[in-house]
Amino acid sequence: MEAATALTLPVQPGTYALALLLHTDTSCIVGALGSREFPAGGYVYVGSAWGPGGLAARVGRHLRHNDIQYWHIDYLREHTTLFSLWLAPNTHLECKWAAYLLSHPDARVIVPRFGASDCKCKTHLVYFPSEELAYLALPGGMMIQ
Repeated sequence: MEAATALTLPVQPGTYALALLLHTDTSCIVGALGSREFPAGGYVYVGSAWGPGGLAARVGRHLRHNDIQYWHIDYLREHTTLFSLWLAPNTHLECKWAAYLLSHPDARVIVPRFGASDCKCKTHLVYFPSEELAYLALPGGMMIQ
């Protein structure tokens, strides 16, 4: 999936989710959230792209290395491998997807408020001890592997 930079991503705004694999336990600073410990395993990060360039711009940014870390996910992303992506153009599903993922019995919150500073969600980064669990189907989204 890392080679997905060649994907043609939609320019419409919408919701996206990144399924990520963290190969080893990692410690990193996550902006204002400070230094955090991330256990190895599967993660799903849910975000939205309502700015200029829509999903193509935001997801494209997450597919390549960025020297400037702006969003919470930028700090963790440099340590992970992307293995799956969900897109839902023209929809506001970010909080719904986060709640859906957190409803799974094996889901865990590793960093409260990660990616959720502009809403009331517990987090927008959901941890699964096994990467296979990060393949859950997200309602209303199309999966790209």
